Amino acid sequence: MPTVLVVEDEPLIRLTLIDALEDAGFRVIEAETADEAMDLIAEHTVHLLFTDIQMPGDMTGIDLAHVVAKRFPEAGIIVASGRLTPDDIDLPASAEFFSKPYDFSSIVSRLNAMTEATSRQ
Repeated sequence: MPTVLVVEDEPLIRLTLIDALEDAGFRVIEAETADEAMDLIAEHTVHLLFTDIQMPGDMTGIDLAHVVAKRFPEAGIIVASGRLTPDDIDLPASAEFFSKPYDFSSIVSRLNAMTEATSRQ
């Protein structure tokens, strides 16, 4: 069962996404900030990352995406923002961008596709 790290400071968005991912069969670990997520990636293998870009704390979701891409090169990564566009940011090559508001079923579908692509490698 793939593990998804969900990093989102908006509780309602985070909990709704977690429910959708768990219903789809993913194991989910969660953090409210990228700083908290750093502690989790020290303790867990992350197969997939979903992170908001702008959050409280010292790190952004982009910073976290780069750390995850380096530490777990096979990980699928989705970064999301309601304010920024992909042209505004420097994403890891393996990362994809979703703009808010987003459709949770689209996120689940994309993470499923990333999982399948990784298992074929």
